[in-house]
Amino acid sequence: MKKRVRIGRAPAIPGEVERADGQASLSCPKPWDALEESSTPGVRYCADCRKNVFEVDNVEQMHEAAEQDRCVAIASDSSYFKDRSGAMTSTPHARRLATVTLLVRDYDEAIRFFTEALRFELLEDTPRGPGKRWVVVAPSRGAGAALLLAKAADDEQQAAVGNQAGGRVFLFLHTQDFAADHAHMKAHGVRFLEEPRHEPHGTVAVFQDLCSNKWDLLQPA
Repeated sequence: MKKRVRIGRAPAIPGEVERADGQASLSCPKPWDALEESSTPGVRYCADCRKNVFEVDNVEQMHEAAEQDRCVAIASDSSYFKDRSGAMTSTPHARRLATVTLLVRDYDEAIRFFTEALRFELLEDTPRGPGKRWVVVAPSRGAGAALLLAKAADDEQQAAVGNQAGGRVFLFLHTQDFAADHAHMKAHGVRFLEEPRHEPHGTVAVFQDLCSNKWDLLQPA
């Protein structure tokens, strides 16, 4: 039996898929299978509305979609419907850092680095007009903040590529297996600026991304 998929604009409060009047806020009649497939997994295009529709599975993804005023599709057997009661009761107005912009020189070069050397997931790669794309990567879906890989568009942005923190460590990548990630990254050409250190707060080493921004690879104690 085919599972039921509901489509519509993500609600401002992710728990309110059902409105107070009992009607569904995700009430678009168009079936998910009728939407045009795109090059991004989990994203389809509605020719009627001329908008992308994003497949979501849980409360965090619904929250992110609502922040960006997106249309979503959610299956009746998703984690959202299984878990939303407890999640929304405990933190009904929780806020979180969703996305951080990282300036890069080239979209495809950056995607290769993050998906291969750092083993991130490519969450989205959607065209946004001539020469522009909305490219989002993250260590894993729904696990903390994601990175928006933004191609530098002018001289000022070009000058900031690789120096968004003025030479300080800019981003912190937490891991549960420092040795495995460290070895994989080195094997894929990632430049570490020091040998691993064992500090009271955990095992850490500073590395540079493809644009020379500094990161901490950290396994918390």
